[in-house]
Amino acid sequence: MRILFISAFPPCQKTAGQDYSRRLILDLLEKGHEVSLIYAEYPGHTVELPDSVKVLSIIHPAFKNCLVKPYFHPFFTRRFDKSVLKLLQTVSADFDMLYFDFSQVHLYSLLISHPCKVLMCHDVIAQKFSRKGRLQLPWIRRTEGRLLRTAGQIVTFSRKDSDFIKKTYGLDAVHVNFYLKNGRFDYSGKAVVKNRFCFYGAWNRAENTEALEWFLSHVYPKLSCDAHFIVIGGGVSDALLNKISTYKNFSCLGFVDDPVEEIACCQALIAPLHKGAGVKVKVIDALSSGTCVIGTDIAFEGIEDNTAHGLFFFAESPKEFADILNNWQTVELSEKQAAADEFFARYNSNHFTDLLSNA
Repeated sequence: MRILFISAFPPCQKTAGQDYSRRLILDLLEKGHEVSLIYAEYPGHTVELPDSVKVLSIIHPAFKNCLVKPYFHPFFTRRFDKSVLKLLQTVSADFDMLYFDFSQVHLYSLLISHPCKVLMCHDVIAQKFSRKGRLQLPWIRRTEGRLLRTAGQIVTFSRKDSDFIKKTYGLDAVHVNFYLKNGRFDYSGKAVVKNRFCFYGAWNRAENTEALEWFLSHVYPKLSCDAHFIVIGGGVSDALLNKISTYKNFSCLGFVDDPVEEIACCQALIAPLHKGAGVKVKVIDALSSGTCVIGTDIAFEGIEDNTAHGLFFFAESPKEFADILNNWQTVELSEKQAAADEFFARYNSNHFTDLLSNA
C-alpha cells in the first residue's frame, strides 16, 4: 500500500507522540508498505526516519495561516499552508491512503477528496480544552466535529477517547495501542532502588511543569519519608531547573536515550497531572516496566490496570499523595518483573498495522 503520512510534527524521539509516529512509520515499512511524508517543522526537532521515506514537503506553522480560514479555531489552522494543500490535491490520487497525524493537520482532510482518509487523534481536542477553560469550547467542538466527519476512519489511543468521540460527535472511532519502547521488559542484571521515585515527561509542556511545581509546593512539605526523586526528560527550563536544585533530594537527569530503563530502577512514577487529555505515554512506559504509578484520574485516563499485579495508586489531594509516599512498601525486582510480564501480554497488540492486515 502507498501511504502519504501528513504529520503536525517531525516524527522523531523527542516526545511520546512524535515517537509513536516514528514507530508507526517504521512498522509500516517493515510490513512492506511504501510511505511518503509531509510534516510541520518544529524548533530543534528533526525527522528520524530512513531515507526510504520520501519527504514531499515541509509545513511552516505561522499565525498568518489562521487568517486564511478564520471560521475555524486557530488550533487547527496554524499549520494550514495553501502551497501544501495544493500539493496534496495534486498528488493524493497517487496514494492508497492519506494518514493525517495529530488534529492540527486535520483541516487538510476537509479540502481533499480521497476514498481512504485516516484521521489520527492523539488527543480529543474538545476534551483537552474542557480542562483548560470552557470559553473556547463551543468553537473547538464545531471545528473538530466538522473535520472528523471528513474521515473514512478515525483512530484514537483508547476506548475512552473513542467513546468520547461517539458521545460528542456521533462518530465511530477505533482505538490502537502504543508501541512499547522496550518490548517485553527484562530485569536480568538490573537493580531496583528501594527509596527512589521519578517524574517523567516533556518538560516544555505546561501540564507537566505545572504538575511538578504543584508537587513541590503542596505535597513535598507533607513528606516524612526518606525518598529521592529524579526528573527524567528534556525541555527543562532554567527556571524549573533552578527550583529543583533547591531541594537536596531532587536531581534532574534531563533527556536520556532510554527513559524506561531509568524508570525501571525506581519504585514508582509520580504523575500529579491536572490538565491534558488522552492516554499518557509516560504512564504506559512505566507500566511496561512493571513500575507502579502514583497519579490522578487524568494520569490514568484510557488505561486499564493489571489484574493479578496491580500498579495503579490513585491520588488527587496533596494529603493523598503524601500518605502514599510516607507509607510506601518497597517493591522488589521479582514483583516488578511479574507485573511487566502481565502488562506486556495484554498490551503488546492491536497496532494500526494490524487494522490494515485485517482489512
